[in-house]
Amino acid sequence: MDKANRYKLDNVGKFYSAESTGPWQTVFRFSAEFVDEVNPEVLQKALEHTIERFPGFNVCLRNGAFWHHLEPAASIPQVQPESIPACFRLHTGPNSTLFRVSYFRNRANLEVSHIISDGRGTLGFFRVLVQSYVEEQYGASCASMKHIDYDSPQYNEDGFHKHYEPHKAGSTPTRRAYRIRGLRDRNNPTYMEYHLSASEVLEVAHKFDVSITSLMIAAVINAIRATMPSNALKRPIRLTVPVDLRQFFETDTMRNFFGLVTISYMPHRELESLEEVAQLVQLQLSEAAQPEQLERRMNRMTALEKNPFLHIAPLFLKDWVLNFAARVSARDITSAVSNLGQLTFDECTDGHIKSVNVLTSTNDLNFVICTFGNDLSVGISTIFKNLDIVHEFCRIFSNLGICGHVNMNKPDGELCETIKET
Repeated sequence: MDKANRYKLDNVGKFYSAESTGPWQTVFRFSAEFVDEVNPEVLQKALEHTIERFPGFNVCLRNGAFWHHLEPAASIPQVQPESIPACFRLHTGPNSTLFRVSYFRNRANLEVSHIISDGRGTLGFFRVLVQSYVEEQYGASCASMKHIDYDSPQYNEDGFHKHYEPHKAGSTPTRRAYRIRGLRDRNNPTYMEYHLSASEVLEVAHKFDVSITSLMIAAVINAIRATMPSNALKRPIRLTVPVDLRQFFETDTMRNFFGLVTISYMPHRELESLEEVAQLVQLQLSEAAQPEQLERRMNRMTALEKNPFLHIAPLFLKDWVLNFAARVSARDITSAVSNLGQLTFDECTDGHIKSVNVLTSTNDLNFVICTFGNDLSVGISTIFKNLDIVHEFCRIFSNLGICGHVNMNKPDGELCETIKET
């Protein structure tokens, strides 16, 4: 990137930048657990090498008269021992960098603001960071991706604007969704890693003739349904599922470029089996993930940004409008589930990484799934003090005979016995 320039935000980045002045911000957290304790000096070298290849991540959010924009940070941040809560807000002022790298014992964490990239783009940064660390620490030689120049325009383009077709914009009317009830603690969310055998989960998915994504979404739906009060059964359980648009449109951008698929389930008086719900989800997922369906929402979001009245509005008014639109949209959603799929690294990392996990900040309840080797990890984030839904979700897999283990950010005194047993 030319450091003399300011950089425009992509369409989704503008929506997420509107929340930057508030107490809650959307942040991804990618963690790699190594076989040995992390060497912070080596991790810093790996970060510096990674930033050379991904300068678009080392940026700060600045305010303009009409839009927020990004500017290169004055220096590369220092890696720090983990001392603040997971997914803690990144933008705290005009000089705050929109990512951080921390470590604790044998774990290295990368946290990135959704303002600058989505999960798939952040994964590219994370993969190079981990491989660079392994090279520096163990003297390995990672050959993959060394020929790619991530500073070139093709990796920094705004995919939404490139593929914008206003005549294809459209919305789908929906019924008001069920909203999870209960006491919330926005200042102290629960972050949990639930690790399962990927092969055993895949075996169940094959038995049901569905994908792992459909199976996991169905488990979330059944967990929510099991905790719903009877007077709420008239409202559908509605989940959003991010879909990587790069597989449908010609772009290699590392910036935000995803669409949202909505899965809707109308609860019955009698609980349906996991298999029945999974097959319903599979049908909806295959229909909603068609390019023409994804284009409708993608172009509708871009059309809002290009609205002539919003375009000339001052920044504070834009932020208010975008925040209001986000709150209205949230009323139609019960929860969110994202599956990043199988995460792979260069073979030079073999034997050095034990596990990988992904989390995201939350204003409700979120699930992020990824697989590394035979470890299927579910990153669960929730602000609800009552963890009954989480318990039901874990119990579903226990009842299938799939044993799991849990890492959480809360002390034992704050956990119910069922979670401890899991």
